[in-house]
Amino acid sequence: MNNFFNLNESNLSITVKMEDLKALFFKWEDEWAKKVAEANKLKEQQEWYNSRETANIFRKSISTINRWKHSGFLTAKTIGGMDYYNKKEIELKMKA
Repeated sequence: MNNFFNLNESNLSITVKMEDLKALFFKWEDEWAKKVAEANKLKEQQEWYNSRETANIFRKSISTINRWKHSGFLTAKTIGGMDYYNKKEIELKMKA
């Protein structure tokens, strides 16, 4: 008897049809491609800097930029796991 879920003491087995696995993969690939395209669009507009560029502008480490983000000193837009910082906000912080 072939069960969909097969549980024993230490293992979990899941049976998935190849067509379902392919469909799931292509869905994930589509979602990732959309996130990358959105990030590239932001980058092309040059209204946003990534963490490394922001760190270079402030002459600080990326860790400092992350701390500033978590403290609310900087506001980040996260796309596809990457943080982007608004160019105008950075310019204002640099003048302060």
